[in-house]
Amino acid sequence: METTTTRQPALPIKQRLLLRFGKAKGMVGPKWRDKLAKHDKFFDTRTGEAYMRSVAQALSDPRRGDVDRIECVTLALEEIAGINQTNF
Repeated sequence: METTTTRQPALPIKQRLLLRFGKAKGMVGPKWRDKLAKHDKFFDTRTGEAYMRSVAQALSDPRRGDVDRIECVTLALEEIAGINQTNF
């Protein structure tokens, strides 16, 4: 028995995280980095600042940015934005 699906190819995890990051960033507003640093002490460090910078660069150039960094920043930003992600 043969089955066929009409499922479209899924976007890579990195692309999906960047979409989520962009949405959360838009909801938090232009001072998202300051708000994130106030919300979470990690992002008020040199390393945390580097995470935010690399993720922001990955948004404009998806070849950049590490998936784990993107996830870390995205989850923290979604928390500030009030986005509840329960689909893992």
